[in-house]
Amino acid sequence: MPTDIHRPSAAREASKVVCILVDGARPDVLRELLAQGDLPNLARWVIEPGGMAVGTTVFPSTTGVAYIPFLFGRYPGSANVPGIRWLDRAGIAGGPVARWRAARSYCGPQAGWINRDIQCGPSLFDLVPQSVAICTPITRGLRPGAHLMPVRRAMLGAAAHYFGGYGALDRAVASAWHAVAARSWRFLFVVFPGPDGLTHLHHPTHPSVLEAYRHIDRALGEFVRCVRRRGELPAFFVVADHGASVVREHQDIALALEAWGVPTLRHPLHVWRRRPRASVMVSGNGCAHVYFSASSDGQMPAELVERLLMLPGVGVGAYRDERGAVMVARGHLRARLREDAAGVTYEPLLGDPLGLGGLPLTLPDRELLEASRATRFPDAPRQLLQLLSCARSGDLVLAAEPGVDFRGPWELPEHRSGHGSLFAEHMLVPIAASVSLPDVALRTVDLMPTMLEILGASVPDGLDGVPLSRLATLEGALA
Repeated sequence: MPTDIHRPSAAREASKVVCILVDGARPDVLRELLAQGDLPNLARWVIEPGGMAVGTTVFPSTTGVAYIPFLFGRYPGSANVPGIRWLDRAGIAGGPVARWRAARSYCGPQAGWINRDIQCGPSLFDLVPQSVAICTPITRGLRPGAHLMPVRRAMLGAAAHYFGGYGALDRAVASAWHAVAARSWRFLFVVFPGPDGLTHLHHPTHPSVLEAYRHIDRALGEFVRCVRRRGELPAFFVVADHGASVVREHQDIALALEAWGVPTLRHPLHVWRRRPRASVMVSGNGCAHVYFSASSDGQMPAELVERLLMLPGVGVGAYRDERGAVMVARGHLRARLREDAAGVTYEPLLGDPLGLGGLPLTLPDRELLEASRATRFPDAPRQLLQLLSCARSGDLVLAAEPGVDFRGPWELPEHRSGHGSLFAEHMLVPIAASVSLPDVALRTVDLMPTMLEILGASVPDGLDGVPLSRLATLEGALA
């Protein structure tokens, strides 16, 4: 049970909190719409009383997995959920049903399994029993009846995915949101999938995507009108789980392995592959976990790893070395990451793959976040360490270059934009709040403990995030 209660100083307490997750929102697009006056409700009710910052999300920067920080205060690796697709090595040697179960995918019939696969402490829903959620894949801890429109979400979500009807889905979310204003609740989690889905079909600034942002703003204005009639406004957080960028090239890692004569297990139709030598699990589609069948000496196939790292479109690769550190590769460049009581050490061995300088450095976690957020790969050291700490992660984790994803054009519908990778267009996200935001680097994982503080609820020990009240001071950020 949580034992430590932190009280807010940089954030006011409120009786209610609303977290609005605009799936796939890019901070630059949001700022441009704000500058044009297209998001008046976001400006008036959220940013003017509080502020807006650009934070970093998690790797893989993918829907569902990147919701874990908001609801659990943990990284995906800490929660033992390394992607929207991953491989259960223990089950892959079984029969057809066991192999299907082992090739985990939260895109389809196994979507709800994410709730039982998460292995960490309580969710925000657990800690604030009077919680209500709308259109979220993560529901663990919600009381019966507190997850609104689950059937409509499934039906409208499938129609939106295959036929582009994200407007109908977002309208249903808005309708449910307005209806819940009169109910008794303390924490409200509202997900609008439209911007992400439409971006996949088009590009981040397509007119339909921009109209989705405007629709969400109008929905916010209507919700404010509803709750103002009942008394004090809640604290608002408007956030995103990841960014997005245009896809110009598909580099299907699984098909590359097959072309090299390596039988490869993969989604959607090859999860029953017998005796595969490799498995590829893709998220976003800019992240891929590659698993290799165990060799007699327990080592990864070094030559195959090098070929994968040199594939066109592979931006960054990472794997565990024999000493428990994380090796980082970008083409021929190499560096080593490790963490101990002194902080995180980045040791360039050949060049500087993460753009942090050619000399070894050791910094506390938050200082390294500050140092990395202006690079091409913001917060990459922490994100690679957290993901490779997960036993369910692949032997090799790949992040795509800008303009590339790791699934072929055969995917229905074909992704014209994507996310999931480590570079800035995917990792940087807007964080707007009606409470003050400290002028420091923020992560999405910081918001769960912050919202608990605002509600006066206990904050569990051992979270990966840091409440904003502590980040407001250097001593608190480093504690």
